[in-house]
Order: sequence, then structure tokens, then C-alpha cells
Amino acid sequence: MMKCPDCGKEMRTGYLFCSKDGAFSFADTVPGVFENAKKAEGFVQITKLRPSHRTSIPAMICQECKTVLFHYGADETA
Repeated sequence: MMKCPDCGKEMRTGYLFCSKDGAFSFADTVPGVFENAKKAEGFVQITKLRPSHRTSIPAMICQECKTVLFHYGADETA
């Protein structure tokens, strides 16, 4: 188990997942629906797009202070 870096309470392990056909990304701002997200400033691909599948990655959550932690890359699942 891991302690939350914000409040120090125990974090619970599980999976962060998205709706079908989705993928997680990060950018400085959220691009519009008609923009190519990969061209957004500061774009980082967190998970790959997997049509007709749920995308998920292992994560830890602290429900006390609403913090979610995850590592992206090699540990990507489903």
C-alpha cells in the first residue's frame, strides 16, 4: 500500500478506465472536438486508443482528499 502524498492516508489500488473507444491524454488545454488532439500544446499520450475496448491503467486512489495517482507507459493494460 502507498500513503497519499497530499493527506498521508492509505491509498486504495485499482484501475483508472475510460468509456469504450476512449484513450487518456494530457495537454496544457483541452482541444476542441474538431481539433487534432496530438497537436495540442504539451500533448502527452497516456494510453493508446483501443476501439471497441475499455482502456485502463493501474492506479491508486485516495477518497479522502480526491487524489488519483498512476504511472503511464509500459504498465498499460486492456
